Amino acid sequence: MTTVLMVDDNPADIEEMDLILTKAGYNTLTQPDGTHILDFLKSHQADLIMLDLVMPKLNGIEILRELKQNYPDIPVIMCSAAGLEQVVDLALRVGAAGYVVKPYMEQELLESIENIIGKKG
Repeated sequence: MTTVLMVDDNPADIEEMDLILTKAGYNTLTQPDGTHILDFLKSHQADLIMLDLVMPKLNGIEILRELKQNYPDIPVIMCSAAGLEQVVDLALRVGAAGYVVKPYMEQELLESIENIIGKKG
């Protein structure tokens, strides 16, 4: 079963994504922010990370850089209510595998994940 790690400081967004993903048959893990994500990944396996862009302690781009340096084989999809082209471009340049805009549209979210997991192998 594919495990998706959801990193978001908004409990409502985590709950919404969790409902969609578990209904679709994914195993889910959560983290409230990215400050301890590297330690978390030492003891938890994730096949894909859904990473919020705007969080209070570290922003998603900073966390993405750390993830790509330490876990380059785990694809990351950025998530944000701000669908700004500049931010999307930056996230993709840093190494994001994709980008999903909130609020989540179930079909779009699942297609994004399936496209990435399919690319992963």
